[in-house]
Amino acid sequence: MKKQPTSSFYQSLRFRFGLLFNSLLFLCVSIIVYSLYKNAKTELDKSFSLQLSSAANTVLQKTDINPISVPLPKNGEFFRIIYDDKVKKTQLINNLPKDVADKEKWKMVSLKKYPENGGTVSVYFALSAENYHSGIQKLRRLLYIYLPIAFLVSFSGGYLLSGFFLRPLRRIVNNANKVDLEHITLLSKPQTKDEFYHLTDALNRMLIRIDEQVKQQTAFFTMASHELRTPISNMLTELQIFNRKLLDPVTEKLLDNQEQEVRRMKVLVDNFLWMSQIESGNLRTSKSEIDLAEMILELSQSFKKQTVINHRPFRIDLSPLNGDFKILADRNQVEVVINNLITNAVKYGKSETTIEIKIYQNDKKGIIISNFTDQMIKNPDHLKGQFLRDTFHKEGFGLGLWISDVLSRKNNANLSLYSSNEKFNARLEFDEI
Repeated sequence: MKKQPTSSFYQSLRFRFGLLFNSLLFLCVSIIVYSLYKNAKTELDKSFSLQLSSAANTVLQKTDINPISVPLPKNGEFFRIIYDDKVKKTQLINNLPKDVADKEKWKMVSLKKYPENGGTVSVYFALSAENYHSGIQKLRRLLYIYLPIAFLVSFSGGYLLSGFFLRPLRRIVNNANKVDLEHITLLSKPQTKDEFYHLTDALNRMLIRIDEQVKQQTAFFTMASHELRTPISNMLTELQIFNRKLLDPVTEKLLDNQEQEVRRMKVLVDNFLWMSQIESGNLRTSKSEIDLAEMILELSQSFKKQTVINHRPFRIDLSPLNGDFKILADRNQVEVVINNLITNAVKYGKSETTIEIKIYQNDKKGIIISNFTDQMIKNPDHLKGQFLRDTFHKEGFGLGLWISDVLSRKNNANLSLYSSNEKFNARLEFDEI
């Protein structure tokens, strides 16, 4: 069976919807926060400029020339007052710092007034800009903090909301995964006629078409298998009763080959018939008491000719010798399972080796069929899949072990395949009822 691809977190629709919602919301939040930052910075600029102009204007108003009257600087105020009488410039006061030209540290404004006695009074007023720039820096830091937080919040919100809105889709997927092609049931439709409703409707119409095709295919296989079984059985009987003692070796070998091919066709037709019964759900079991030891001995007799040709004799062990090997199961179906297992052992076993059949009774009853192999199979149990074969043997149809596994479960038995000590082992174990 093919391994289903795993979906990564970032490949899910929920992640994509969350990312889309986050991107849109983050873009909007970024624009809003940046606009707030610009407005706040503009307001801080205006407030600081207004404070600077107001303080400078107060100093200018308190300055008089006749007589000379100059206000003293308050704490944190720095200014320079110059009187220009058009003949010379007189500096009345100056406590401006030497680095007043550094715009990162200081903000300065200049105002003038014209006294009645002529001339010009100029005031150069400066205030420390450290608090102003500190406020701007705090505002930027808040911006850098809020944007990542906004990103995480918007992504989380988008992820949660997308999960909420995609719940109907997950429900549809879960219901679709539960659909059994043997007994197809339609998906329940959502109450609101949205996109999920139309998706469910499309899936239901697809399931109806699949159901019709499966039924047609099953009917075809059943009809074809029944039609082919009779002529193939007649051909096989005629080849088996043909008196070969009167034939030359070449003709006898030709008949043997023909008999082998007819047997192969018979197995294929029987497998198709079993497959059609299984997939149509029409497989029924009629259980009766069966002696496993007697059944194995009877079936092994039919393989005598093949074991001689392939040089692979049987060795049948009973454990314990006086054990009770009776089970309750469908005789025909158990025969099919055991026949398939023995056929595989005879067909694929290593030449000049013994095929071991152990019939045991302990807590449970069962059989183990073992044969030596030329190539070890890493994962034998996967051969129970439909139409699966190992890489070394291509002549099979890939149906025998799948059918055997299904029929085993129908008869409360477990079929397990495993390799050990250069042997391929098939264990058929029946549960006590």
